[in-house]
Amino acid sequence: MGGRTRATLGLFVIAIETFATPASGIAASPGERWTASDIVTAPQVSDLAMSSDGKEVVYLLHTANLAANRPEFEIHLVTLADGKDRVIVRSGFLDRLRRIPGKNSWSVLADFGQGVQLYEVKSDGTRTELVRNPKTVLVGSADGADFGMAQMPPMQVGIASYDWSPDGKRLVYSQLEEERTAPRTLTGDAVREASARRRWSPHVRVSFFLRTNGEADAAIFDRPASDRIARYFGGMLAWDADYMEYGVQVDDSPTPAVQRYRWSFRTRHATPSGDSTALAMQDRIAGPGGGELENSGEGPGQRLVEKRPDGTSVDFGKAMISLSDWRSPGHWRAADGKFAVVAVKIIDEARYALLRLDRGGKSRRIEVPESLTHCAFDAGLSRGACIREGLTYAPELVVVDPAVGSVRSVAPISARHLRLARFAKVRRTWTNRFGYEAVGFVLYPRGYRPGRRYPAVIVTHGGDADERFITTEFQWSYPIQLLLDQGYIVLAVNDPYPAQSEQLQGALRSWTTCDGRVAPAEIQRLVWLNTVESYRSLVKQLDDEGLIDPAKLGIAGYSAGSQMVNVAVTQTSLFRAASSGDGGYLEPAAWRYQQCTYRAIYGGAPGDARARGNYTALVPSYRAAPGQAAVLQQMAEPRAGAVEFHEALIAAGVPAQISLYPGETPASDETHLFHIPSNRLAALQENVNWFDRWLGRGAGASNMQTPP
Repeated sequence: MGGRTRATLGLFVIAIETFATPASGIAASPGERWTASDIVTAPQVSDLAMSSDGKEVVYLLHTANLAANRPEFEIHLVTLADGKDRVIVRSGFLDRLRRIPGKNSWSVLADFGQGVQLYEVKSDGTRTELVRNPKTVLVGSADGADFGMAQMPPMQVGIASYDWSPDGKRLVYSQLEEERTAPRTLTGDAVREASARRRWSPHVRVSFFLRTNGEADAAIFDRPASDRIARYFGGMLAWDADYMEYGVQVDDSPTPAVQRYRWSFRTRHATPSGDSTALAMQDRIAGPGGGELENSGEGPGQRLVEKRPDGTSVDFGKAMISLSDWRSPGHWRAADGKFAVVAVKIIDEARYALLRLDRGGKSRRIEVPESLTHCAFDAGLSRGACIREGLTYAPELVVVDPAVGSVRSVAPISARHLRLARFAKVRRTWTNRFGYEAVGFVLYPRGYRPGRRYPAVIVTHGGDADERFITTEFQWSYPIQLLLDQGYIVLAVNDPYPAQSEQLQGALRSWTTCDGRVAPAEIQRLVWLNTVESYRSLVKQLDDEGLIDPAKLGIAGYSAGSQMVNVAVTQTSLFRAASSGDGGYLEPAAWRYQQCTYRAIYGGAPGDARARGNYTALVPSYRAAPGQAAVLQQMAEPRAGAVEFHEALIAAGVPAQISLYPGETPASDETHLFHIPSNRLAALQENVNWFDRWLGRGAGASNMQTPP
């Protein structure tokens, strides 16, 4: 812990097994060996809902159909009395599965051949169309399409988002509407934006409507699709008895300011409400006293506080947590106000749990050794259901009793993945030479033998190395399980977590808001170089312990992780091989569509003499030199920055390869999170081959012994 006392919630621990970490005799379970297909078809639960009576649970499962070479979505229904799990709906696309308040049925955005529309689904699988927009818009990474979300193939979309009022009497939905305009010559910023995407896109607006029982649908507001708050966050709706609040984006920074409005049910008009807020504040989380929960203070002294409507506050104690984290969101308040339950991420432990907060100020964790994610509760908040999952723990459905904090297993999500080897892991926390702490996991290979040094691969993606099972936003197309089966050690590593330091939070805020309050050199030091120092510190520890072979060290990461891969291999001599996925940020070629954040990082344009030193200090292509790690770049689209880095590596004589994976047609691209199974299978194998080539097959792979 680097001499610092770990900040805790000071809560009772309710768990179904101990947290003991093995100090010796580490070994994988004697399960079956993994294949690339097992990774690609790993179950990913994206939504879960419970019936109002607490007897049934539905969950939305995303997996891959290898035979059809496309993503596949299913809605499963589980009866909690007997644990029976059955599929009630299948589709090529499903999203936002929710219980309809006051009914034992569910709503979901789905494509059943009419484009993405809003449906009601009952327990027997029958479905009824709730809202349909017949004038659909093509969405996705394709010619003539509006920009789509990651892992979404090109498809026609009518309804983009929706939300129910707590009593189920009102429904807000948004639909996409293409503006039919004559072709026009692009000028100025429009040309710059087009060059970033390489494709012509239609002009699209997002229109919001309110449906009230017995009344005609009322138009509330509409925004251009460039408004990310409206387009992707559904306007960040909040409900009250007399009005509904929504937000709109008011600037174009990477973390835009949001102006909120109140739409009165009586006057049917909107008026501004309060101050603007940041994109990170996606939700207002109610405490048991009806106030708003927030993390008060910064750094290790951060506390969880409820600020109540009467001006008083209740302090729930120290809390190194993220409330209703986007990777596991949710918050619920009992109707009588006696207690509330909030989904939280325990930041310095890299896992997810529930937090019960009582009106008098008491708090208690409801947790398991891995994580509780995707939770839902019945109407009375007397019973809940969650997914229990971990980095090496295949997901299962569990029932939660919030009164006593018990957790009971109900049904596995994938019987196949339960039969596969469950690799041993140890969570580690360490401090780098800058004095900042990071958390991650050491995963041990099949047949691990103490005293032997193993080749190792770091896998990283910002803060996503946590207790969740094969999440594509962390693992992407990196063959963690295959490497472990073949005798590598894998290090799942996070950046130093911002909550520990006001300086880290300030640097990240200045980078993403471009406010100029932190100098470019300091942003570079606290964001990228700080993380590189964390790698260096961890590698030294594991080398000193005799666990890894430092001459056979690799690193892999996509997107945010690709930035760290590119910086790490050009700032250190730690690595012999690297795989960088769908990145290119930090290169001069990306300046034209990243001007705000580039000014924060570098202090000006690439040709600005005043900024030259900042570019030289960090830009990976400027720092390519012989003897550096062999670099594989895997791309979903031909990003200019990635090509620039590749060409610099080749010019410097560094072994390098770049691969572009195709979309469904010549008029479309693969998406940032690969959605085409054959692409992911090929990318996984390409990574295996790359690390085997430069690091050598895992130590002792030919005579690995499976534990008895």
